[in-house]
Amino acid sequence: ISFYADAQPPNYDDLVIYYADGDYERLLKKAEKYTLSDKTKKDALPYLYLAKCNFDMSKDQKWLDKYPKAFNDAIKFAGNCIKKDKKAGGTVYQDNLDFFTDLKIAVVEDIKNLIAEEAYMKLMGYIAKLHRFDKEDVGSYFLKAGCQYIEKDKSGGKITAKEAWERLDAVESVDNWRPIDFEMLKIGTMVFCDAMFDHIRQEQPAKDLLGRVKQWLED
Repeated sequence: ISFYADAQPPNYDDLVIYYADGDYERLLKKAEKYTLSDKTKKDALPYLYLAKCNFDMSKDQKWLDKYPKAFNDAIKFAGNCIKKDKKAGGTVYQDNLDFFTDLKIAVVEDIKNLIAEEAYMKLMGYIAKLHRFDKEDVGSYFLKAGCQYIEKDKSGGKITAKEAWERLDAVESVDNWRPIDFEMLKIGTMVFCDAMFDHIRQEQPAKDLLGRVKQWLED
């Protein structure tokens, strides 16, 4: 008891132990207090543990009745964590890359299911979720542009497509890309090209994109 009471940032040993023990409800309460305290609300780690805790709960049916928004909360706190980490010039994201990768895989799986259902308007919300914690993902911008074109939002599609191309042009190396990043690029490319051929009737942008990404998506 005294250990929990005396635990102080920046180590947050209490949160580490609560998480390791699966004591999620106590972790949620304690981590939330850290995010509300003037002394610790700018630290990334409490938000990280809120994200990890909610993500774990979202995968376990026993928690979902009481915490039905756990998955969305995991995304929200993951985004908060990254923002705090960047402002502090820290390395929390890199130190916990496996977690952020698993979270992205889960979001992309939902995205793939929505594409299969052709639920393009709903897809927009999931792209926004992805951008909460991975705004640099290139493929998601082509996916968003494709969805906008398919839903007859040509002006929005043009704006997003312009940003997508700018982000693609800015890629100097993919050496640090993860398999899920390439998967997202593939998904975005396929939906964008389908939109170009079937909805906009412009083959050239699709051909240009395929020519640009083929080096990374040879399979």
